[in-house]
Amino acid sequence: MSSSAALSESMQRITTSKLNVLQKQRDTYETRKQATLDAVRGQSNLPEQLLTLLDALVIHDVPPLVPNLSPDNVRRFLNQRRNDPSVSTAMLEGWKLDLERCLDIHSHKYEFASLFGQLVTEWLEKPSNAPALQRQPSSDSADTLSQDSFEPLGRQEMYDQWREWETLVFNPAQKSDPQNIKAYLSSLFESTAKAKKLTKTPLETLRARLKAFDLGHFDKDSLKRSIAGLLKTDLLVPSKRAALMDIKGNDLVLGEMVDVLNIQIDDLDQWSWEDEPVSVDLRRQLNGKYRVYMDEELLQALLIHFIGVRWAVHLKDAFTTFFHSGAWRLSSHRVPDRKARARRDFFLGKRYSSSDTVRNERRKDYEQDFLMTQLPSTIEEGSREYNGPLTDVESEIPDHDKGLASKKDPMEIKQSLLHLVTTESLINTSLYGTFTVLQSDFRWFGPSLPHTTIFAVLEYLGIKDRWLKFFRKFLETPLRFVQDGPDAPTNVRRCGVPIEHALSDALGESVLFCLDFAVNQATHTNLYRFHDDLWFWGQEDVCVKAWATIGEFAKTMGLSLNEEKTGSVQVTRQPNTSKPSKSLPQGKVHWGFLQLDTTGSWVINDAEVTHHISELRRQLQACNSVLATVQAWNVYASRFLANNFGQPQRCLGQRHIDMVIATFSDIQRRLFSDTFGAGSLLEYLKRIIEERFHVTGLPDGFFYFPLGLGGLDVRNPLIPLLLVREVQDTAAQRERMIGETQKQKDPKEWIQEAFEREEEEYERCKKRYDEGEAGLKDHDNKLKKLDDDDEEQPFMSFEEFTRYREETSPSLLNAYLRLREEPSQKDVTLTTDVQAALKQLPRQAKEGIHGNEAAMGGYWKWVAQLYAGDVLARFGGLSMGEKKLLPLGLVTMLRGEKVRWEG
Repeated sequence: MSSSAALSESMQRITTSKLNVLQKQRDTYETRKQATLDAVRGQSNLPEQLLTLLDALVIHDVPPLVPNLSPDNVRRFLNQRRNDPSVSTAMLEGWKLDLERCLDIHSHKYEFASLFGQLVTEWLEKPSNAPALQRQPSSDSADTLSQDSFEPLGRQEMYDQWREWETLVFNPAQKSDPQNIKAYLSSLFESTAKAKKLTKTPLETLRARLKAFDLGHFDKDSLKRSIAGLLKTDLLVPSKRAALMDIKGNDLVLGEMVDVLNIQIDDLDQWSWEDEPVSVDLRRQLNGKYRVYMDEELLQALLIHFIGVRWAVHLKDAFTTFFHSGAWRLSSHRVPDRKARARRDFFLGKRYSSSDTVRNERRKDYEQDFLMTQLPSTIEEGSREYNGPLTDVESEIPDHDKGLASKKDPMEIKQSLLHLVTTESLINTSLYGTFTVLQSDFRWFGPSLPHTTIFAVLEYLGIKDRWLKFFRKFLETPLRFVQDGPDAPTNVRRCGVPIEHALSDALGESVLFCLDFAVNQATHTNLYRFHDDLWFWGQEDVCVKAWATIGEFAKTMGLSLNEEKTGSVQVTRQPNTSKPSKSLPQGKVHWGFLQLDTTGSWVINDAEVTHHISELRRQLQACNSVLATVQAWNVYASRFLANNFGQPQRCLGQRHIDMVIATFSDIQRRLFSDTFGAGSLLEYLKRIIEERFHVTGLPDGFFYFPLGLGGLDVRNPLIPLLLVREVQDTAAQRERMIGETQKQKDPKEWIQEAFEREEEEYERCKKRYDEGEAGLKDHDNKLKKLDDDDEEQPFMSFEEFTRYREETSPSLLNAYLRLREEPSQKDVTLTTDVQAALKQLPRQAKEGIHGNEAAMGGYWKWVAQLYAGDVLARFGGLSMGEKKLLPLGLVTMLRGEKVRWEG
């Protein structure tokens, strides 16, 4: 893993100056402190010793951080002592110890601030740079335990993926036929009729909206948004990131750039890539895949990003309008026909019908979270990341009692997919006994997407020729790998779209929108798609239709499905009765590191865990500094692994929480005990600090407290799980279950409770009907024609009342929503000493441990309470260093750099 060396020189100078001042202040203080203690030892009179110590606190600006100590009071009590022998010698001796402890606490703060500075200096001077990659593969690519055995040439898997990428992009073998594509699209879209009150069909409206695209021009605000959008991606090399960081605050430079970029927009028909080929770089991702990133000239990158975001927003708006046009269909497994609806109106009254149903919630969720989710809805939102973090090392670990944000980030959407399919499994097996899940994705979608496919789709949708020409020039980029050196040959992209470009997202999503609509038309339900990851579920017959539609689409568009990520599973209410259809793919269904079994339970894939333990071991061994090790752990274990085990939710139940806790425990044992000879990450970090800096006896809180308090901010992935492992119990529950743990409710209980409420509602409705309060008085006269004896019929049966639950039952909707909520969180109880210490901290902090206890997250309350004891004893409070003495700006900048993984 590497930390970028391209940091602001001014920030480095400020940090160096701050550390130099810190060292001088520490040396001066220790000298004066020793002189004070020597003076005290030379005094035989105890009150005089106390006065010397009191004066030292004032002279050296040492705060009285010992509990229940007031220097002013001590002076007054000493005056009392002169005339009142009731102020005992024992009291004076106690005050002396407290005052000396105040001086020691100040020494500890200097000591830890100095250590913090040394750790930052180590991070700067010893970056864990990944070795430069070369074209020739290593002869020994196996993971080993010795860092000395790492081959600087790279792993065999890297070269295999490199060669395949070049073949796909520069010499594509798979083609598509534009005429076949247009015929396919015609049969798909032109069957949608216009609504009675509209003058155009949905397709005509879509084409008109796309033709109406207007790019606009740059101003300073839009340029700043484009800069922020580029910085959010992983495109830029460190030097260009640093340049953009400097530019965004310089109004004069921004104004000049706006002028130049607008000139390029006005002359966009003549735009082309620079004479020199664009450099491309191969980088490893945490999931083991290698990606190829373009390194464009900054003005080119900003222009392309601006155009890409504008097109992405415009396409999202046009496709969303089409979604609402009436062409998009959505129905449940059982749909009431006209007579069934009329009977419900007759017996229940029209007032009983409600839009609060599972069916309508599905449509709302799909539009909000999955319809063209890779495209931004607004210019301000900018481009969407493919795998943006759910818990970032720079951000507060989310509390489980907070509601979801109105706009989910990509990782939140990926998590919601897991929770949604689990909830649907519980609902469907309860209603129908079986549930089928289908999963697939396209193999190398980005690099393998044929240009002929892109332009056939765009032409069919009515995109103007001017923009088709620009898109073609954007795609046909002259490229040269930096790993091949400056004299390497130039190759032109003949297939695929470049990664991490908003315009690439816009082009790819335009093609995949056609797949979404095709599956909808074939099945009357939705394909849940996250970029090119495809999920579909329901009853087996409709899944077979969806799978056939996906296959036809892939063949027509010149795409290949990824067999390794393609599979299906039939979940059944009765164990060992699953009989998956031969018309569906036979592979396993995976989400992250979880695998779905036929009971509807997710189990952790041990092979994946073993692989990533090996990979995390390799990354930690490649870290040359303590803070780089912390960064690697936080990103890999506390974010990447935790996210891929799935965030807890009610639908996953207690079993999932316990399973992930056990797995993290096993990971730490296998990683640290078996490899590093340490019992935990904490023990490992203490050991290397002792070896490199000769510092021992560090409090555990030094590692887990946030940066602002002088800690290293190591994140513990177990704490968020422990917070939801127990529920917040009531007094009555505590009486019933003394000594027992109140666990989360079994997911099936939510559905069972919904069925019980339906029985109660059925009895209420039957009573109202029998008493003449509903039914005949509310239905239309035409409904009387249903049956000559309707008015004399007994009330509908319970089976008929519940036959169309997905379309009619508010109780089922309540269970559906509750199952997709985060489990209740039980915070730790803060002791009075910790509460008092928190009140001494600033209240303005946005995250971490701070003075506003009510606003603190459950994670940080846990950390504060767990590690406060030793910290309070040594520092007299929760802050281990003076904030003004800590190089927090530089650390924040280092942590903000994109991580480059070894290998």
